Amino acid sequence: TQAPPQSGRSSHLQSSPLFEPEKNDDETSNDFQGFNPFTPGAKMPTKGGFGILSDNERKQPPPSTPGGQISPRQMKMKEITTELLMCISDDESVSELLLSHEEFLLDQLNNVDAVLEPDSVLTPDMTRSQRFQRYGEVMQERIDGAR
Repeated sequence: TQAPPQSGRSSHLQSSPLFEPEKNDDETSNDFQGFNPFTPGAKMPTKGGFGILSDNERKQPPPSTPGGQISPRQMKMKEITTELLMCISDDESVSELLLSHEEFLLDQLNNVDAVLEPDSVLTPDMTRSQRFQRYGEVMQERIDGAR
């Protein structure tokens, strides 16, 4: 068996997209067609169907647990937090919102069999009173840290 001639190998490499000759300066590219960097919020079009992340997606990645699984609890907490931020200046609206989600918000404190998130400050072996005590300690630490 003989090795294929070198010229055969080089012709395959030359036809590879990696080895395409560079475009001359007089050739125009459509890569920037329709893009104006001076337009507020202008975005570059992408090739290959990979969309551009919206501002919200860049600032707030989707909630996930280790292994990339989506956590329904984290999603619900983010939703409630967003609603709270929208009505923060209205004490009555804040109270109504918290009361409407009371069962959900207190579930991990009241229900010792509740599934805990991986980053929870609570542990499965805690009693209900230990959970409330630990929650109070953590909240106080966070309040003190924010001052």
